Amino acid sequence: MTKFVILGSCRFEPYEILAVPKKEKGLWNTEEGYKKVSERFYPAMDETDVIIVYAPDGIGEHTQQDIDYARSIGKKVYRLEERE
Repeated sequence: MTKFVILGSCRFEPYEILAVPKKEKGLWNTEEGYKKVSERFYPAMDETDVIIVYAPDGIGEHTQQDIDYARSIGKKVYRLEERE
């Protein structure tokens, strides 16, 4: 079975996938919040086969850090883009 992780901004939640970006109450868009969320996401990225990035209006700092981590462990990263 192929495993997926979706990366992207919490601004687009709710997502309906098993592991998704989700705001940490009171810590959204902070380094502390990012570190807490990374504790959930990085193990998922270690286990996944495919990483999909959903960033319709650009990639932010934390999403870029996630992409960099994924690539550093040899994962394939695909970015969803809207076509005109």
